[in-house]
Amino acid sequence: MKRFTLAVLCLTSSVCILPSLCSTTLAQSQNQKVYTVVEQQPEFPGGKAALSLYLAENIKVPGVLIRKNYNTGQVAAKFIVDELGYVHDVRVVTKPLDKKVRKGMEDFMASIITAVEKMPRWEPGEVGGKRVPVFYTLPIEVNVNE
Repeated sequence: MKRFTLAVLCLTSSVCILPSLCSTTLAQSQNQKVYTVVEQQPEFPGGKAALSLYLAENIKVPGVLIRKNYNTGQVAAKFIVDELGYVHDVRVVTKPLDKKVRKGMEDFMASIITAVEKMPRWEPGEVGGKRVPVFYTLPIEVNVNE
C-alpha cells in the first residue's frame, strides 16, 4: 500500500527591530501598506503544529500524483493575513509543471488554495504594537512513498 506525507514548513522571517526599518510593499488589491517583515509574525490559531494538522486534513493529494509516485517538490502558498487575521489574495507558486502530471498538479494547487482560503482567522502580525497586514509564504511539500 502506498503512503504519502504532507510536510508543511513554516518559514520564520527575521524580526524587524525598528518599525521604520521594516520592509513594506503595496498590495495590488488594496490601497494600504502590506508588510513583508514585521516585529511579530501572523500566527495560525494553535501555532505551527495546528497549522500542519489543518493543512494535512484539508489538502487533497490527487490520486494521479500518488499512483505515479510524483514528489511535488517545493510548493508555496502565498497570501496576505490582514490586520483582522483574515486570509486573502491566495496564490500558489511551484516548479514548472510536468506534462504527465499537469492535471494532477493543477488539482493539487486548487486544493491548496481552497484549504488556505477556508482557514480560521489568524492572530495578525504587528509592528510597533499595531496590527498590520502581512504577506505570508507557506511552503508545502508532498512526498509519496511506496
